[in-house]
Amino acid sequence: MRVEHIGDATLYLGDCLEILPTLDKVDAVVTDPPYNVGFGYSTYVDNRNDYKDWCAEWFSELERICSGAIVISCGHVNVSMWCEIKPPKWILCWWKPAAMGRSPVGFCNWEPMLLYGKSKSRSGCDVVRATIKPDKDLEGHPCPKPLEWGIGFSKLVTKEGMTILDPFMGSGTTGVACANLDRKFIGVEIEERYFNIACQRIKRAYDQPRLDFGNSINTKAITPLLPGMEAMTIGTK
Repeated sequence: MRVEHIGDATLYLGDCLEILPTLDKVDAVVTDPPYNVGFGYSTYVDNRNDYKDWCAEWFSELERICSGAIVISCGHVNVSMWCEIKPPKWILCWWKPAAMGRSPVGFCNWEPMLLYGKSKSRSGCDVVRATIKPDKDLEGHPCPKPLEWGIGFSKLVTKEGMTILDPFMGSGTTGVACANLDRKFIGVEIEERYFNIACQRIKRAYDQPRLDFGNSINTKAITPLLPGMEAMTIGTK
């Protein structure tokens, strides 16, 4: 197992099911696991017959070590599956205002984000507005998340100095967000090619001046999306 320490980030190259049991408590999780929709990654295709059981297994580990909120980008196709594994407390929204093209995850300009546990945001649940244009140094990853995504959801569930875990680190977007927000970060990635990209991006984030994203979250109250869920708020920005 390879471990890299960069600033306040600790990065593990390996299988999260093997690494999660070895970790200490974290304050929050912000992660984007594979959606099981056939994406071709570096060494495998995202198409598991045991996908639901696999998700339930690593989610159980996240609940064990996380003392705060767990935020999961699940894809539209997996919302009902996750409600069977464990109904989320809230469904958040990642709004992609320029995205209206057809893709393996559907035809729309938003994606659901599932929130379990408690949020550090005074407003509860929110929309995070993030463009879908990836950074120039992300070529080679099939589905990178934009930095605004990592900034918005990390700010939503943590305060400065807290520790965020991403067990599916990919290209390191959540880690770059933490470097810019004065959060500690723990990342796990199984693909060495993406792990190396993440290491480079996170190191660059620590070497350069911190970015200022300002207030990317704006909210208003609406009714719950699913029976039994608390009232949630969404943004209009």
